[in-house]
Amino acid sequence: MFEGLSNYLSIVLDYSVVLEYSNGVWFDELTNLFEDKGIDCYIDDTFKILHKCVVQQQDHKDVYVQSSMRSLIQSLMATNTLHVVHTCNTEYFIEQVKDLPMCCILTTRKGIFTKRLYEKAPTFNGDVAVITPNGVKIFHSIAEMISDFPMPEISGLAHNNTFIDCDGRASIDDIVLSTEGDKFTLVKRLSGGAEGMVFTTSNPKYVAKIYHKGVITPLRWAKLKKLTELGITSPGFCTPQHLLYFRGVPIGYTMFIGKGTTLSNVFDGPDAILEHYPDWTRLDVCETLLNLIGKYLYLHMHDIVAGDIQLKNALINTSSSQYLIDMDSVQVGNLPCPVGTEEFTDPKLWGRDFSGFVRTLEDEDYSIAMLVFSVLFCGLHPYATRKGAETLREEILEHNFPYTLDNSDKEHIPLGGYDHIWEYLPENLRIMLYKTFREGKSYEAVCWRAAVQEYMTNLENFVYDDPEAYKLFPCENYKQATVNVEEVRAQLQARLNAKKAREEKIENRGQVEKKQFANAPSGRYVSSNVGGSNSYRPMKFDDEAPNTPNPAFAPSAPAAQPAAPVNTEETTKKKKFFGLF
Repeated sequence: MFEGLSNYLSIVLDYSVVLEYSNGVWFDELTNLFEDKGIDCYIDDTFKILHKCVVQQQDHKDVYVQSSMRSLIQSLMATNTLHVVHTCNTEYFIEQVKDLPMCCILTTRKGIFTKRLYEKAPTFNGDVAVITPNGVKIFHSIAEMISDFPMPEISGLAHNNTFIDCDGRASIDDIVLSTEGDKFTLVKRLSGGAEGMVFTTSNPKYVAKIYHKGVITPLRWAKLKKLTELGITSPGFCTPQHLLYFRGVPIGYTMFIGKGTTLSNVFDGPDAILEHYPDWTRLDVCETLLNLIGKYLYLHMHDIVAGDIQLKNALINTSSSQYLIDMDSVQVGNLPCPVGTEEFTDPKLWGRDFSGFVRTLEDEDYSIAMLVFSVLFCGLHPYATRKGAETLREEILEHNFPYTLDNSDKEHIPLGGYDHIWEYLPENLRIMLYKTFREGKSYEAVCWRAAVQEYMTNLENFVYDDPEAYKLFPCENYKQATVNVEEVRAQLQARLNAKKAREEKIENRGQVEKKQFANAPSGRYVSSNVGGSNSYRPMKFDDEAPNTPNPAFAPSAPAAQPAAPVNTEETTKKKKFFGLF
């Protein structure tokens, strides 16, 4: 499979190779190639972030990903051939590796990295190898790949406006069949809408969405079929699991049921969020946002663009538990998403027929940026202004973002503490938001996740001195949760001290003098420490070399002056790659 790659000195590895081929002999062959030929492997921070997102989804179909990743990384680290470029920006990553001698990018057709290469077309002075079902196709440049192996054009089904109809509508007590022949009895109606109704079924794991007459088009049905074939079974996605038929005609699909209430009901200003979650702090908001972005990145890894990202299309149960809903409208491959919400859509797409073109990841980046602002600001729109234009549409078109980087002008910021939310955000997040909504710059979705993760880590480690930095609405008199910074830091320090004491105790046990037994053969000793400190050492990922500046945003410093870390020794240790080393 990979014989053609054996002559390269280095390979830039896309994470999609791990995700898509971890459960087959091809991946073992790739691991052996790196090991036998001593080929250098280059990855970026995006590689690690995407792996973390996959692990967090806990989807059964990804069961081999962690073990395959562990095997690959252990092999690369053992030979000192793993190299990490510290950036999440695709163009900057390519800039750092483009002149490596005898270098090749190894990717897949559906990978996020590949899509970015098609969108940005950066200069790379090496080859590109794309894994396809028929083998590996090698191109001598990114430009050659784009021209000789273009992405599929929009499906012809997008222009088919006919309907797949059934004369009789299934209802309570009716039995519907899946493609595989499974029977589902519709038990109770849960909800109804313009497209159809949702019922509980005789299988408690699933609910059924049954469409109204005149709703199922060939495009919709083809999209539902592709979604079921992808096999996403993570509970955080209400994706189609079975296609349903009634009297032999397509009628709907089954899905897992989400829990909680819509984001739009929770993130709707101070009253709403404090009513639903009165004990929340900024940390809970960050955790919610981090999980949401991770879910959308997981979709991107499966060739899905959500398209209609908005607060109404996700449910929230807790800060660690959210569900993406209305998944039957997403874009899958070259099957477009026909809908969109103007307030969350890049203005350059306004006025276009959403069913008439395939959206790019860059189109989705704007919607992710909107999600970031809306959640961090508890439901506020970035272009909501005081003393501004009559309509939000006008504000968006004029880029009337009311916040400034130096906090010099607060006249147009809405009342209610939103100016203080802005002031207490880390500087890098403020820069990214400002450049997006004031200057029209675009950041990749993974860059947003990295920035939110940095913010959340600061909050978790309580690096900010000012307790207002941890409130949902800083410097406001709302009845909301507060944090005693010194008390929490003391608790953290106590836990760290206890952990250190346990580690020292275990280490000391390994130094106990070995005992000699009278009945043991001469010269043979039995250790008094069974499974000592050297019996297992977790792998560590050496990614703590001095960071190369990331042009995606300027060097960051939190708005509230951070205090010294709780434990300097702890914070200077090399980080472990999530769940592995």
